[in-house]
Amino acid sequence: MKKVIVLSITFLATLFAFNAKAQVAHDSYWGIFGGVSVPTGEFGKAFYGDFLDNTIDNKAGFAKTGFTIGLDGAWYIHKTNWAIAATISYQDQGQLNANDAHTLAAGYQDAFGVDTGAASTRNRYRNLNILVGPQYSFFFSKFAVDLRANVGIVKSFSTPEMDIKITDADIPYQFAQLSSSATGFAYGGSADLRYRLGKKIGLVLKENYIASPGIAITNTNRVNYAGRLDTKQPISEAQTTLGINFGF
Repeated sequence: MKKVIVLSITFLATLFAFNAKAQVAHDSYWGIFGGVSVPTGEFGKAFYGDFLDNTIDNKAGFAKTGFTIGLDGAWYIHKTNWAIAATISYQDQGQLNANDAHTLAAGYQDAFGVDTGAASTRNRYRNLNILVGPQYSFFFSKFAVDLRANVGIVKSFSTPEMDIKITDADIPYQFAQLSSSATGFAYGGSADLRYRLGKKIGLVLKENYIASPGIAITNTNRVNYAGRLDTKQPISEAQTTLGINFGF
């Protein structure tokens, strides 16, 4: 592990030294992109857990691999390789499927110790990320490598709504986890490779990671804390995108 850290620091120091030989004014740019967005961590889990083992996972998001589209840009500080960068992106991380609903129904049935459990879901994970942060670029002929750190917000447009019905001795009890349109803090980082096609146009391949500690989730009709109870859904996404950028 120490060797990896040392080699990484040496590599970055070499790149910094290479770029520092001749600082020139670089074109700022903006661009459009699209690609795949993969849920990671708790957000991507489709796991209920076991009530008896105390392993119920309240934060499992049941999110699915989806897509992202957005706008991106960087504004270089005069004659440096440093820039102020910003990204606005829209994500769709899918909806719960029949297997997920079955997992929820069985989990609540077990947790409450009732005769039957049923679950139905609707709505999707849809959100908007707005992120800004510093960027440092390494330039090699027609290529550029950009490293960026971001902070900002994630604005949810919807999350899956989960309607649960458990029945014991023919007495039904219904409750729900509602769809959320809350806003939460977000952070992340990215690395990309840009290729200049012409004087003011280029292609960019980017790897991007975004995470949020969570957005608020409202539950209705809960009279106890048995079973899964999600009140703050963490969001984390790993994205691979391809885009086109325009210099100015």
